Amino acid sequence: MRAPALGVGATLGIPALAAATTWVTLTAWRDFVAQPSSYLDGLAVVAVVVAGLGTLLRWRGAPRAVTVLAQAVAVAALVCYQVTGSPVFVGAPGAELWGSLEVAVDSARTFAAPIGPGAPPVWPLLLVSGAGFLLLVDVVAATLRRVPGAGLVLLAVYAVPSGLLEDGPGAAPFAVAALGFLLMLHLDSREGLRRWGRGVGPSGDDVRWVRTNPVLDAARAGAGRIGVGATVLALAVPAFIPTLGVDLLDLGNRSGDGDIRIRKPVADMRRDLERDVDIPMLTVETDDPSPSYLRISVLHRFTGQEWSSGDRDVAREDKADGELPAPAGMTTAVPRRSYAYEVRVTEDFDSTWLPTQFPAAAVTAEGDWRFDPDTMDFLAADDGDTRDLTYRMIGLEPRYGTDGRFFRDAATGAVPDDMLELPDSLPEMVRALAREVTDEATNDYERALLLQRWFRRDGGFVYDLRRAPDGTGNNTLEAFLSEDGRVGYCEQYASAMAVMARTLGIPARVAVGFLEPDRISPTTWEYSSHDLHAWPELYFAGAGWVRFEPTPAGRVDAVPAYSRVAVGGDADSDDPAAGPGGAQPSESAPTAAPSVTPSTAPREAASGVDDGPAGASGRTILVLLAALAGAVIVAGASLGPRALRRRQRQRRLDDGPEQVWAELRATAADLRLDWPEGRSPAAVGEALGAHLTDHGGEDATSALARIVAEVERGRYARPGSVSTLERTTLREDAGTVTAALEASAGKAARRRATWAPLSVWSGGREPRR
Repeated sequence: MRAPALGVGATLGIPALAAATTWVTLTAWRDFVAQPSSYLDGLAVVAVVVAGLGTLLRWRGAPRAVTVLAQAVAVAALVCYQVTGSPVFVGAPGAELWGSLEVAVDSARTFAAPIGPGAPPVWPLLLVSGAGFLLLVDVVAATLRRVPGAGLVLLAVYAVPSGLLEDGPGAAPFAVAALGFLLMLHLDSREGLRRWGRGVGPSGDDVRWVRTNPVLDAARAGAGRIGVGATVLALAVPAFIPTLGVDLLDLGNRSGDGDIRIRKPVADMRRDLERDVDIPMLTVETDDPSPSYLRISVLHRFTGQEWSSGDRDVAREDKADGELPAPAGMTTAVPRRSYAYEVRVTEDFDSTWLPTQFPAAAVTAEGDWRFDPDTMDFLAADDGDTRDLTYRMIGLEPRYGTDGRFFRDAATGAVPDDMLELPDSLPEMVRALAREVTDEATNDYERALLLQRWFRRDGGFVYDLRRAPDGTGNNTLEAFLSEDGRVGYCEQYASAMAVMARTLGIPARVAVGFLEPDRISPTTWEYSSHDLHAWPELYFAGAGWVRFEPTPAGRVDAVPAYSRVAVGGDADSDDPAAGPGGAQPSESAPTAAPSVTPSTAPREAASGVDDGPAGASGRTILVLLAALAGAVIVAGASLGPRALRRRQRQRRLDDGPEQVWAELRATAADLRLDWPEGRSPAAVGEALGAHLTDHGGEDATSALARIVAEVERGRYARPGSVSTLERTTLREDAGTVTAALEASAGKAARRRATWAPLSVWSGGREPRR
């Protein structure tokens, strides 16, 4: 059965849109793996092959069955080649492909998402599944011409992470996929109306008729108004449902007024530790000579599967607006030192939990930030977050000494009951091991010291992020504590020590935050994503909640002085090799896992030179990749710089004088006008003013003078001086000057500035002074 001929737009547009839309939708699966490129790169090639081959066969009038069969064979050969190195998907390569899928399925069942490079690769499963969806969407939308049915297939792709990932997929893949689907509907509806015959009315040269063409109006009504309205509702309505909420670390979710719940922060912490790029998150200005632990949240409920904070009911009066209550359980006899901190959060750290020192004497932050009196962690009670936030606090450093006089056993009822609760399903070996490790202790303080020393030195543990098990549940805990386990990272160490402390009757919880910042000036420090850490906090009468550090020296080199007290004649040491059973840190214990793309041996073998069928197929793949890359480069070179330049101008003009000055410099660079480098604003203004006098008139010259005055005031005026120029006036002056500069240039210069702006690469900013 042959398909009737289509118009050129539908013949070329629908398959291309189907492939691109499906590929974008498949990016919703990226949170299944730590390295999404492991499957997305291969699917990009599959998308090109499916769309290109299908378009060619349909254009040549091939029967539908032949088209679908040819596409299926090509996809199978391509996927087999990517996984095994051979395009032959029968015989030994087919068996190898099937074996890779079985390994991927087992890995998906065993490890929690996102699956890192240390686990058996799961990308073959995602590759095969994604290729199937790419083929199915093309068949439904382009071959069978049932574009609305293709929407159901795309919805199925998007539904996979919705059902399997707790956080679900992001809104971006949905929005872009919805746009692609609407464009497919538009082309399909216009093609359907075209088959009714020619439109009645004046010729196509009549612009008025084009604007009222009934075919275009019908297409817009069907695919545009209804579709766009539905998409906007799909994206907007969830924002008003109180049970939904996300943030960068997924440390918090708001549900109702002040009812806040933590969602798997340690899992998200591991994801950020495994990032190839170390992302700056906080900058701290402080008089503390060696700042370290900065706490984000506290997890005090252990269910046997995970640690969580449970539900929080935060009172309206407990706000971060100054002085805080005294630290719970800490006697006033404990000497303490206070330090001032000013914290500036980058735009990359989006959290509803406020990183603070613990204990702290005062915290002041703009917005509705509230603290939980039981844990003294801070969280947003409204829609606020930490991005670009600046706040201040006074941190306390207790001086407990090394004689243990402030560490008394906690009395019954001193802390909430959930700080001691353990699930009935907790393995008995955990309780027995805790008693065995602390057998020689005479009080809870000594038991805590022995637990820490056992994890860091005597137990033979090593820190290894790549080989660390996933999760903190009972099964993971039992395997981690067994003699053939004992390899993990801070998540397992903090969880294990807290659980073992509770089995001994010591109140314990897990804290998540930052470990140790990098020093960037004598009083300025920077915390980044690779500084994320977890540690246990134990409660003692007289000392209150106290931090311990069971993570070995492969990650944490030093422990608090109060935790190096001798027990049974043997003191703890920061040297992992000290004492009996000291375990050297693993050589493979970096903070962040290296950039390794999951691979299989067959894929590596396929990289060799071969003139046989595999080599020919490899050359075909390279040609397709080159064509795809060429198309992307052409589109990016044509549209990317122009769009980026527009965004840069909008952002700068909405900012202060320095950014406006940077925009003027960028405009001059784009137009190839002289800009005196290394000169003062007044000198630069004189040079530009001479140019504007000839081309821009008095208005542009006066506007430039006002901008120069604002820049000089910002750079050289005394701190605290107030600007005399309104922000709207500054923006208007900048617009007047840039318009005059552009008017002074020729048409060729303006075209170059529009399509090949130099400032996109140079940045358009003055050198650092």
